[in-house]
Amino acid sequence: MHLFSSSLLAFALTLPIVGTSVADPAARKFSLTDVEALAKNLASKPYESTSDSEQLPAALAGLNYDQHRAIRNRPEQRIWQNEGLPFRIEPIHSGYLFQRPVELNEVSEDGEVRPLPFQRKYFDYSALVLDEEVDWSSLTGFAGFRIQHPLNGGPEQWDEIGSFAGASYFRLLGQDQRYGISARALALNVANPKAPEEFPDFVEYWLVRPQPTDRHLQVYALLDSPSVTGAFSLRIVPGVNTQTDVNATLYFREEVDSLGIAPLTSMFFYGENSRERHFTDWRPEIHDSDGLLVESESGEIIWRPLVNGSAIRYTAFQTGAARGFGLMQRDRNFFHYQDLDNPYHKTPSYWVETGKGWPGGAVRLVELPTQFETYDNIVSFFEPSEAPKVGPEEPMRLSYILHSKMHFESNLSRNHVSATRVGVDSSYPDTRRFIIDFDGPTLEALDASSQVFAVIDSSSNGYITENRCFKNTLTGGWRVAFKLDTDDNLNSPVELRCFLKILPEERTLTETWTYQWTPNQP
Repeated sequence: MHLFSSSLLAFALTLPIVGTSVADPAARKFSLTDVEALAKNLASKPYESTSDSEQLPAALAGLNYDQHRAIRNRPEQRIWQNEGLPFRIEPIHSGYLFQRPVELNEVSEDGEVRPLPFQRKYFDYSALVLDEEVDWSSLTGFAGFRIQHPLNGGPEQWDEIGSFAGASYFRLLGQDQRYGISARALALNVANPKAPEEFPDFVEYWLVRPQPTDRHLQVYALLDSPSVTGAFSLRIVPGVNTQTDVNATLYFREEVDSLGIAPLTSMFFYGENSRERHFTDWRPEIHDSDGLLVESESGEIIWRPLVNGSAIRYTAFQTGAARGFGLMQRDRNFFHYQDLDNPYHKTPSYWVETGKGWPGGAVRLVELPTQFETYDNIVSFFEPSEAPKVGPEEPMRLSYILHSKMHFESNLSRNHVSATRVGVDSSYPDTRRFIIDFDGPTLEALDASSQVFAVIDSSSNGYITENRCFKNTLTGGWRVAFKLDTDDNLNSPVELRCFLKILPEERTLTETWTYQWTPNQP
């Protein structure tokens, strides 16, 4: 059980609030302020971790993937089932990867907090085979929860639109979307050689009971880890592109070497730009995301295609107070994947729209090599240029909107890169040939005689030759083709940039394509 129980919090909510009349009903409304009080209190004390063996019975702690999947939810026991409300909640059972049970609470309309303790009635264990008995009375919570809402059909079709489970991970879906990318509350020391990565946990949730006419679900969450505590408010509005308004207050127990705000985690196995690495799978492409999109404070829009290379790649985009960033799945053509079991063409893009007072800093991208599509090997987040202050009296506050997009993605960057291809020049093995396709309404409106040209830059280790830019009459867009030669420093990566302009006014037409290529690390 968490140090600050829900029953104590419910009692505290009945007490007068300084500066507010006790008779005022708003005085008893549960809000982010109440979770902030818990997080601040936690931050003033040393971190206390409960070992896995003390949290879960051994039989559940040792569940494998198939055993955990064999524990099914009972549809008739969903929270808010048959109550005429727009959302229903399915608790997720602890075990397998979910070793630390978390607490769930319901907040009523008048602000009363009601704990939702573990009960076997939520689950069907008929398909689960265990080697030993389980003391069910020892379970104190859940792994997390799933959210259901009528989204893809009529009012009687209940679709899963989100889940919160494992550390501070959560996933949200819009209309017609399928799970792929994940979001996190916070990332600490990702792929950092100076300090091990730290995974903060959501340790308690408060689900605000919706009204029958509500179009949103309000969730509050308490975060805890050795370095930081936090209070989160998530207002989830499902739709064609589901929107989540995030407000967070962070209290730091100690300094962190790398702070990642609004982190996103995804998978890129291989794509159209992966010809130099040999994958034996039958599918043309396998990825949940194919690129990072960034809009800097200046308004420049940057596109970086993802790479599953032979070594870890670190990239930082200095953005100032970035307007937004996200890991995108731009390629929506089923025939580029050919996968009916894993519909990669329907995985959402996650776009982070930054809020007022967003700090200056950089959007970071970490690309880890992998040989398996089951591993999330891509991480992106925003890292502030100034380190947060330590101590419960110096909180860090931030807000942003997380968009789960599949439709209308092109609105984020109207004239954009649609494909990146890389190949070896048959005459010169050390030379690489790049083909970049740009598409968008402005480009499609230009005829082939328009004076469009490509601005291409490379870092000191690269030399650009044969820069050609021409209309692609089959797609309506424009194609850039160039060659890249390198010097003898085979370990030095080449940073590339390309965008299109038009004469005579030299007006910029497109977003900026960026790419990193290392001669001996394809």
